[in-house]
Amino acid sequence: MKTSRILATLLASLTLSLSILPADEPPVTITEIFKQDHPELKDKEIVVKRIELQPGVAAPPHVHPGMVTGYVQQGLFEFQIKGGPLLKLKAGDVFFEPAGSVHIVGKNPGAEKTIIIAFVENPKGAPLSTPVDEHGK
Repeated sequence: MKTSRILATLLASLTLSLSILPADEPPVTITEIFKQDHPELKDKEIVVKRIELQPGVAAPPHVHPGMVTGYVQQGLFEFQIKGGPLLKLKAGDVFFEPAGSVHIVGKNPGAEKTIIIAFVENPKGAPLSTPVDEHGK
């Protein structure tokens, strides 16, 4: 399975709480589970990613060009898009990001690994996310 180059760049700039991070595990692991052309929209593709966040890991603000639906499979996840409330999610909860929204909080506040399954409808060939800085937001 391959990891998106843009996501790898984004995740390299994560804020870490190194005191609770296991030394032998990366802060974030992203695995592409599924990718195919959208069956009805020729300019879109469907992507499914499995994202593992170690305790204390937080993503910097970023934008997704496509819409994202996330499912928290394990652990805790703090989630907020610009203009929306801070959601404190647990295993079994879901979240939604409209296309183009600014994802300002994405953090594992817990003491165990968080696993998220992200379902993305993305413009074909576009990066799955870009840091907010690149959009001037």
